[in-house]
Amino acid sequence: MSMKYSREIRTGFIAIATIFILVWGYNFLKGNDIFSKQRVFYTAYTNVGGLTKSNAVTVNGFKVGLVKDVYFEPVNREFLIVEFMLTADSYEIPKGTKAVLVADLLGTTSINLVTGNEEGFYVEGDTLTSDIEEGLMAGITDLSSSLISTKAKADRLFESLDSLVGDIRDVLGPGDRESSVNRAIIDLAVTMENLKQASGKIDRILDEDGQLGRILADVEGFTATLDENKDEIDNLLNNLSTLSDSLAAAELASTINNANKAFEELALAMEKINNGEGTIGKLFKDDSVYHNLEAATADLDSLFIDIKANPNRYVHVSVFGRKDKKEKKKKK
Repeated sequence: MSMKYSREIRTGFIAIATIFILVWGYNFLKGNDIFSKQRVFYTAYTNVGGLTKSNAVTVNGFKVGLVKDVYFEPVNREFLIVEFMLTADSYEIPKGTKAVLVADLLGTTSINLVTGNEEGFYVEGDTLTSDIEEGLMAGITDLSSSLISTKAKADRLFESLDSLVGDIRDVLGPGDRESSVNRAIIDLAVTMENLKQASGKIDRILDEDGQLGRILADVEGFTATLDENKDEIDNLLNNLSTLSDSLAAAELASTINNANKAFEELALAMEKINNGEGTIGKLFKDDSVYHNLEAATADLDSLFIDIKANPNRYVHVSVFGRKDKKEKKKKK
């Protein structure tokens, strides 16, 4: 029986210790130290600027307590009652101290106790005079205005995004391969393939055994040939220079004058022919020659017709003509 009771007692102690640790841990996380002397004080604000439970209470930047609760004043609900407690046992709040609502660079609101110079100290349960740091309310107002402006901008941004998504949906099409983007991708793929083929051709051309390599080899051979025949080329150029000087020194002027004279005489002869002078001019200008030629042509035509109609009149053909002539010779 004694062992049974001792086991139950140990279990009870363990349960009590566990509950105590849970309560202490919960209060510790909330900022309450159940082992320290907790003195509660009060103050009131028209706007707490985001002050919540467990926010710090400081003196010259040193934490001496924390906010225990924030709630509306039961009678005049325009004010918010802030209940805070001191966790620093050695600190006493002098008379005339103000509970100033401040905010750090990150926007976290806390209470800063600005120490007064009056004699005596506040006791637990007293209400301190409240104040708000200069610029805090303006910052809160600016923050609210900024939030409103940000919300409006966000609304416009969402509208723009919605419009953009609609435009993208219109461009992409409902999974249609004939959409503009798909066509552009297909065209880009074709272009890349063409570039790949072109680069291959260029590589083959630039290759040492390619067309460009052969051309460069030919050019190199040609330049080598020119270098080897430099003396002959110089002689050729000198001969061409001598020939041009000889042509320049020739009597080209007299030749040109003779040619001009020949052309003038030819023009004069053509003029005489046109005027009917000389034999050739009469042939061109005299109609009697034409008529005589026409009459002769007609006579020849009549002769040919008569020959064709009466050939015996002009040609005598005899198969036995030679024999008769020989017999006549014998008779004589």
